[in-house]
Parts: sequence; C-alpha cells; structure tokens
Amino acid sequence: LDEAITSFNKALFLEPDYVDAINNIGVALKDQGKLEEAIEVFNKALDIKPDYADTYFKASFVYNLRGEIQKGLEFYEWRLINKDTKSRPPRERLFWNGFESIEGKKFFVYEEQGLGDIIQFCRYLPILVKHGATVTFMVRKKLHALLSTLGNEIILVDTLPDESQIDFEAPLMSLPHLLNTSLETIPSLESYLSADYLRVVSWGKLLGAKKFKIGICWQGSKSEIDVGRSFPLSLFEGISKAPNVELISLHKGEGEHQIKDISFDLTTCGSDFDVGQDAFLDTAAVMMNCDLIITSDTAVAHLAGSLGCETWLILKYVPDWRWMLNRPDSPWYPTMTLYRQKTPGNWEDVFTSVEQKLLSKLNEGKKYE
Repeated sequence: LDEAITSFNKALFLEPDYVDAINNIGVALKDQGKLEEAIEVFNKALDIKPDYADTYFKASFVYNLRGEIQKGLEFYEWRLINKDTKSRPPRERLFWNGFESIEGKKFFVYEEQGLGDIIQFCRYLPILVKHGATVTFMVRKKLHALLSTLGNEIILVDTLPDESQIDFEAPLMSLPHLLNTSLETIPSLESYLSADYLRVVSWGKLLGAKKFKIGICWQGSKSEIDVGRSFPLSLFEGISKAPNVELISLHKGEGEHQIKDISFDLTTCGSDFDVGQDAFLDTAAVMMNCDLIITSDTAVAHLAGSLGCETWLILKYVPDWRWMLNRPDSPWYPTMTLYRQKTPGNWEDVFTSVEQKLLSKLNEGKKYE
C-alpha cells in the first residue's frame, strides 16, 4: 500500500488534478486504517470534481467504517451511477424517495451484489410490509426457500414483474438509506430467518449431542473482495484440540480441497450437503445443531447471524465496511462477536485469542466436559 501511494503521488506530480489517482490514495489510506487521512484525500478530490460518483462511492466505505452510517449510506447511493459498479439504478419514474406513503402500494425490490449482502439486508423487507406495502422481491431462485422464512407476506420472484404491478421500486441495498438508518436504529434482530425444522431434527440425529459442536468456514468465493479476508483451514488445529470439541465443516466450494491436507479431525457433512436447487438449507440446519460458529467474512457469517446463532467472526485488519473498526460486537447481529487482526496479515494472533476465549467458555460450561 505504501508503494501504491508513492506511485499515485508520482502520477499527481505529473498531473496534479488527476482525480482517479487521488481516489486511489484515499482507498489505500482506508486499507491502512488511516480513515481521517482518507477523508481528507477524498474531500480534495471533490474540490476538483464536485459531482464525481466514484469519489462519493469510495468515501462511503470510510464513513461506514467510522460508524457514521447515515452519511456513509447516503454516499453509498452514488454506486448506482458509478461506472465501476454493477448495481442497476432504479427507473426514475418508479424510484421511491423514502418520503412518499407506501400504504397500499406495490413495492418492488430487486437483489444486488453477493449472497451475504442479500442475507444481511433482506431484514428490511418486513419493514416495508409493516408500512403497508405489498412487497415483491426479485432474487435468485436458489435463495427463495431460505428467504421464504422472512414471512408469507413477501412475494419472491426471479423475473422482472410487469410495470403495471409496480408502484415503487428500489434496489435492496438502498433500503437502509431510504429508511433513514442510523447506528442507533439498525433493525438488529436476534434472528430474522429460520432453518427448516425437519432438516434441523434430521441433522441433529446424524450429528449427535455429546460434544461441543463448532461449525467452521475459512474461505469465501475467490474474487476481488476476498483479498485478505480468508485464512487457511490449518489455523483451526489449536481449536480442534480443545477438550470435547467437534469441528464441523460448513464450507463448500473454493478452499474445500484444504480438508485433505489437515492433520486434525474435522466432521464433514457428505456429498449431498446442500446440493439441491436451494442454497443454505442444510447449512442452516447444521448451524442450529452447533453450539458455536467460527467463520471468515463470507455469506456463512451472515447466515449464522440471521439465524441468531452464537457466531465468532474473524476479520482482517481493515475489514468490509459493515463491520466498522475497533469494536468487538456488530450492531447488525446481536449474537456475533468480532475477532480482528491487530496487524495486517497476522491470523495467528487472532486464532490464539479465539482459542483462549474458547477454553474459557468451555470451562464455564462444565456440561461439555
């Protein structure tokens, strides 16, 4: 990051008003955790180009990391016209401005971004229902079974409804801003999604009840946002040696090959685990049979939080904006504890803290001995 900043400054020496170079310095400073300096740099960019969507969009992450989420969410709306994002802007004639009454109106919401984002922000759909709207949510088909547990009032589709069926529309991740969310008013529910009862019972019989069960996940999908947030499965070895603990893999996909290289016991859920057309149904059921979830920052973390499972989330030094900085809890998920890198790239110290906390927890709960 230091080298990147040096390079951007060289570019600015040649072209002082090169806004994209200024933006990139702001991003690099954010990734170093220097949030005050990053804001100063983004403000400099806006002095040069006041309506530049990319600057507002990138500054939004800094404000959200600082916990100033009203301003951060407002700036985040610039993603809808930012050339580098894939979020479809709502049709202007249908876009809800957050002030008009939606009582008795047909409100269309459409998904955007990743599975974790959908799971985190679907909590806003029942709020629209409470305001009297008939809510239709367009979301990938494989999430319909899980999201149906939000409530029967929400209509789930995977194709665009006819315009005659829409009075208002908004992308899912605009709802926090449109509903004027502040740090104090985050709809922080103990749980808002549910696992299928019969699957919970079935997995309970398979897994048994003798040991302290920890569901684990160590890697998200390999993409730009995954840089630095995943860690090796091998780091769970110390945790696996805690007394009467059973580690259960909740992981599917990239990184699964690491299972064959470890030298400690890890329960896997078989080749039929979540192989149907519906995503996360087995994962949710297994989670409900676990005493604790320990995971990297991926959709598994959001699922565990949405179900109300006790969850320990392991985060890189400067994490995604929603986890903010310097706090051990999440206002989004009451049952979640955050364990953070103290220095960039150092997972070993984080896992040492987690192991110590786990041993303390096990000592408090003598029933697991």
